[in-house]
Amino acid sequence: MRTLFIGILLGLVLSACNSPLIPMPGQTDTPVPDSMATPIPLTAAPERPSTAVPLPGPPGGFEYSSVAEALANLRRRDGVSIEVLKGWIIATEPDGLTTWSFAPPDHPAHPAVAKRVLYRDQDGWHLKMDVRCEAQTAACDEFVRHFEALNEPIYQMIEMQQ
Repeated sequence: MRTLFIGILLGLVLSACNSPLIPMPGQTDTPVPDSMATPIPLTAAPERPSTAVPLPGPPGGFEYSSVAEALANLRRRDGVSIEVLKGWIIATEPDGLTTWSFAPPDHPAHPAVAKRVLYRDQDGWHLKMDVRCEAQTAACDEFVRHFEALNEPIYQMIEMQQ
């Protein structure tokens, strides 16, 4: 059941991330740079035995003082998978349930990162997102809205499963 759930979740994320245009505040018909419509995957770990103990609570927040420090630390850590997808740096932690999406240099919110963690506790599956954005407030607000929109199908799938 968990494998099916995570597979469906991943499919929803990838399809939601492929929207052709994402409007920016104050713009209605102007296409945004391709970097705003880039797939930002949330991957999942292989099936674990059903005897795995759920986490006691939500995972910790953003543990770095800057976006640059987070990226540098992730690059040094063993087991972290890092790939570049249309300028976005995507770091996936070894558990496969924690994904960091770093905005490319030409993105209005750069430097910015969204950390998304899919976790399970006694109440079921949850998605926790933490954002660090060091750009102007309007660009950061749009960055957060973009990721909230990407997360919506995941939240809906989680709700359907519980």
